Amino acid sequence: MVLADLGFDSASGMAGYAPGTIADTPRHVLPQLSLHDTMVCLKRLAPDELDLALRRKVFPLVWSPEPELFVCSGESAFAFAVKQGLRCIAQVERETFHEAVRRTHAEELLAEATDGLRLARPEFSAYRRFTGPQAAVGVLLTVMLAAGLLLSPSLVITVCGWVLGLFFLSLIGFRALALFSNVSPEYSGERPIPDAQSLPVYTVLVPLFRETAVLEKLISALACLRYPNEKLDIKLILEEDDWHMRRAVASFDLPGHFDVIVVPCGHPQTKPRALNFALHFAKGELLTIYDAEDVPDPDQLLVAENAFAKAGPALACVQASLTFHNPNENWLTRQFAIEYGVLFDLLLPELANEGLPLPLGGTSNHFRVAALRDAGGWDAWNVTEDADLGLRFSRMGYETGTIDSRTYEEANCRLRNWIKQRARWLKGFLHTWLVHMRDLPRLRAELGLSGMWALQAYTAGVFVSALLYPPLTLAAIWQVFVNGSSLPGLGIERQLAASLCLAVFLTGYGLAIAAGRRALRRQGIEGWWLTLLTMPAYWMLMFVAAWLALWQFVTQPHHWNKTEHGISSMTRRTTLHN
Repeated sequence: MVLADLGFDSASGMAGYAPGTIADTPRHVLPQLSLHDTMVCLKRLAPDELDLALRRKVFPLVWSPEPELFVCSGESAFAFAVKQGLRCIAQVERETFHEAVRRTHAEELLAEATDGLRLARPEFSAYRRFTGPQAAVGVLLTVMLAAGLLLSPSLVITVCGWVLGLFFLSLIGFRALALFSNVSPEYSGERPIPDAQSLPVYTVLVPLFRETAVLEKLISALACLRYPNEKLDIKLILEEDDWHMRRAVASFDLPGHFDVIVVPCGHPQTKPRALNFALHFAKGELLTIYDAEDVPDPDQLLVAENAFAKAGPALACVQASLTFHNPNENWLTRQFAIEYGVLFDLLLPELANEGLPLPLGGTSNHFRVAALRDAGGWDAWNVTEDADLGLRFSRMGYETGTIDSRTYEEANCRLRNWIKQRARWLKGFLHTWLVHMRDLPRLRAELGLSGMWALQAYTAGVFVSALLYPPLTLAAIWQVFVNGSSLPGLGIERQLAASLCLAVFLTGYGLAIAAGRRALRRQGIEGWWLTLLTMPAYWMLMFVAAWLALWQFVTQPHHWNKTEHGISSMTRRTTLHN
């Protein structure tokens, strides 16, 4: 029936067409396949044929008994078919193809995007917040703490002060890596001019949700990427119910290497779920993620590709540095800029150099697609899917590294927006810690003691520090300076505990200032002494966000706090060049 609809004799198949002329037929003169006929074809596809259809937009129309005649959608699909020797006799419009996929396979693709990791490797999914043994340990510790506070509050407070003081001290040691590190990103920005034909196809995933304010700037930034268009596969990922975004994207005349992926409605509505859905359609050997407000260095894809070309297949991911185009907008953005500078310019290169797990950023991480698929993609139920994936790579024996390239983002300049974003991050760190602490013997075997230490530092350590560090520090200062005259009557244990907490604060404060100063110098920024000295006020904001994160972990464990973009009064002054 389909062949007859296209004007071919269904009995003789391709009567009147010599085999050589089919492949030589220009794409624009190929007959168009209707939505109904496209759906009929897609329903008949075997799993490997569906995979080819989703990634390359090429699928078989006639079997005898093997696939013999094909349909393509778009110039790149037609070029791929010709290169592979596949005989295309029809074409289908891009919008028609996506609608046919939605009607025939959306349910199974969405199920895989949502629960693929949970079903295949439940031990790595945050769908369950904690296991039975973890819950039992938590209840036991809570009961013991409550009983201790009733029976001997002074002793319990002293013991907790010692335990937390030593814990924070170990985290300070971890942060010292940033201060004393002289390591630069492992893979430099030097890249010889490549032969376009030798470059792999590069997929760029851009999840968008209520981002109309920055859409034009985003498309301009993506258009400035120095990578051959015929080797680019840019996916703008939209949510089905985000009609404002869908209309805004439809108003642009996008080039052929851009594609629009619409994610069906469902729960949880998270960024990793959208990324997993779009991964079904990715045709690149390499892949990166950009957020809506991102402006990457134009040659970033070439730098990352060069890193993968130099390294072996064990290198699964490289992380570019993130920085802000509005760091000096207000006190909050300056604090945020210092924090990012320490993390991306000092700490991550050192962690990569030591072979420790990397807490990947949510954007500008570049993947080898084969390794990404092997790891199960992203966990749709984890709201810090980036840090979780970096740990999973390490546990599976893959390597992660850093590259000498920057992506400019918009620093949160409004307090409420910042707290919502930070609460999501902290909630995700708690999720990630609980997921990877489910089997301690296995964790030690896969990460080693140093890797386990890194895990504690940038998941539980960050969360507990934000939750308890400010009030404990204030209590220690009060105990030492306000009640200092009565210290001899407190007992040596409580004196030492209070002194330890104060020492931890002073050491951490001094180290944070020194590391922040060094990170600023790397970015060519001098001064900002008032911002550096007022870091404790920033930590108090983290305290507020941490308690919100804990509340949401209990009441809305998989809710994604949306960060608003395009609200900065400053614009990026860096000129983009093609």
